[in-house]
Amino acid sequence: MDYDYDSLVVLAAVVRTGSFEAAANSLNVTQSAVSQRIKQLEEKVGSILVQRGRPCVATDDGLLLCQHVEQVTLLQHELGEQLASRGEGAGSTAASIRIAVNSDSLATWFPEVIERALNELNLLLEIVPDDQEFTEERLRSGDALAIVTSNNKPIPGCLTVPLGAMEYMAVASKSYTASYLKDGSSQSAVSKSPSIQFDRKDTLPQQWMMLAYGSTGKLISHYIPSYEGHLLACQRGIGWAMMPSVTVDPFISAGDLVELVPNVRVRTPLHWQSRSQSSATLTRLSQIVTEVSEKSLMPPILEDA
Repeated sequence: MDYDYDSLVVLAAVVRTGSFEAAANSLNVTQSAVSQRIKQLEEKVGSILVQRGRPCVATDDGLLLCQHVEQVTLLQHELGEQLASRGEGAGSTAASIRIAVNSDSLATWFPEVIERALNELNLLLEIVPDDQEFTEERLRSGDALAIVTSNNKPIPGCLTVPLGAMEYMAVASKSYTASYLKDGSSQSAVSKSPSIQFDRKDTLPQQWMMLAYGSTGKLISHYIPSYEGHLLACQRGIGWAMMPSVTVDPFISAGDLVELVPNVRVRTPLHWQSRSQSSATLTRLSQIVTEVSEKSLMPPILEDA
């Protein structure tokens, strides 16, 4: 079957943006033109490709076509770059791919990946933020072409590479400990004192409590879904929080923050998963991610296969 690639690009835009209107705006066309393209493509394929709703979501068939057009886009980008390097073309404009990355990686080591992707590959990264325990759903659904995840088991059709481990510690401001933990950081006191979590999926505080006290408990929590918000709220004495040790060590040395229980750390393994497609660009991007993580993260944690 011959496909109209302009229509495939429209389909990918609808799935990426979540609506026909947003897709039309991103492509500088009318909404009716987007609707007509999708309708014609569905008639040709013989199945529904987009579940209309808020947001619009690709069906299984639609997901296959979106993944295909991503591969074609990368191959076209590579061809343009190769021709330009041979002096036989004007070169391609920067290609863009979606990557799901956890907030703490974005605040620490991943910006170097973004910089090198543009400088070395002429590649723009559209970052989709999510918790490291749940980014795999982005890859599985086709919302991202590659992810940083804590899951070491490859999703079917994907490759996984261990990156290393990010270490977290439970910290709070001195004013917070003076107000809430003046008698010490017992499990009872910590559980009754306000904490800061990324969202309701965040398990780091419970993991830390298990290491510190041998059991977990219900927490009183603010939910702040950003690294910057975590840090600022923690510094203002709003709550205790799990923070990457690499970023809060200077604040502890300066006396601005204190560790609730010294030397009790949670190490979260991180892995890179990407579609196992024949793309030199994606292969090189994976190499860049590995190179940056090797100098930024702790050694990988040995896990059961």
